[in-house]
Amino acid sequence: MLLVFTLSACKQIEQPHEDIHLENEQQNITYSFKNPNTGQEFTIIHAYLLYERFFEAVNDHPDESLYNLYQQEIVEPVYEACFKDAELVNANSTDIFEWIPRKSEFESIKNQIESMNTNHLNEIFEESLVKSSDILPSDKKTAICVFPKSERATYEMFTSGSGEIMVFYSGLDKYYKSGIAHEYHHSVWIGKHLPKNNYETGLDYVLLEGQAVMFETLVYPNLNSSYRVVDESFNKEYWSKIEPYLERSATREFQEMVIDGSNGFPLNYGYSEGYKMIRSYLNLHPNMTVEEWTSKSPKEIFEDGNYIANYQ
Repeated sequence: MLLVFTLSACKQIEQPHEDIHLENEQQNITYSFKNPNTGQEFTIIHAYLLYERFFEAVNDHPDESLYNLYQQEIVEPVYEACFKDAELVNANSTDIFEWIPRKSEFESIKNQIESMNTNHLNEIFEESLVKSSDILPSDKKTAICVFPKSERATYEMFTSGSGEIMVFYSGLDKYYKSGIAHEYHHSVWIGKHLPKNNYETGLDYVLLEGQAVMFETLVYPNLNSSYRVVDESFNKEYWSKIEPYLERSATREFQEMVIDGSNGFPLNYGYSEGYKMIRSYLNLHPNMTVEEWTSKSPKEIFEDGNYIANYQ
């Protein structure tokens, strides 16, 4: 049992074994740094380094559920940094446990983890986060939590809440820098504006993504991923189908239509429309700072940008 000394009494006290385990794991998988220009704090949590223990636990306890072992070996050590107080997901969410790899995937995930270069990922993420926070600072510490990609985790990265970004390793370095910038904007927006905007309507959803695409383009003008999603045309047929949803709740069905390309829509249609909406607004308000346009309501951006004129 580890003994520690209190400064006030110089008395040895016992620390619970489970707490020691979690603290040691956090130190082994964590890389922390500050923006040298602003002092803003960041932490990269290499959660994939915990998977060896998870695989061992599965082997040692064949009768235990994968759910319980995943909670114990993967979620608990990173809970504070990756899931606590996350506005869009939490550690009891079924979504998180959809990331649990099937036993048939264990070998391929082991090979994937062996190919991951921790120092290289630190360099890429640090560069993007420093550049992003130079443009849009926040007073909240931000964590990037890196997991291996599994068949059940189909996305590459997403923001779970203010200061909490999830990355699922894909090996596509060229998307990481702009992708982290994109998610960082989501993270800051959630922390500053989610409480008052509630992220409710289809328009909210589309413009939130559009603003993030605009932001990544500002951070990496020559290395952004917007070329994959921006359709410069104004297709009236698609618009006529999507317009009635803009004032309704952003349901799962709506998200699948405008992002995943269901019901006949192009893939990433919502990213494209959202980006063009914020661009139309900024064309009419060229002196507005990133902080200012990030704080504007989607309805104000849509109306004051006169976006509807493109479909009349």
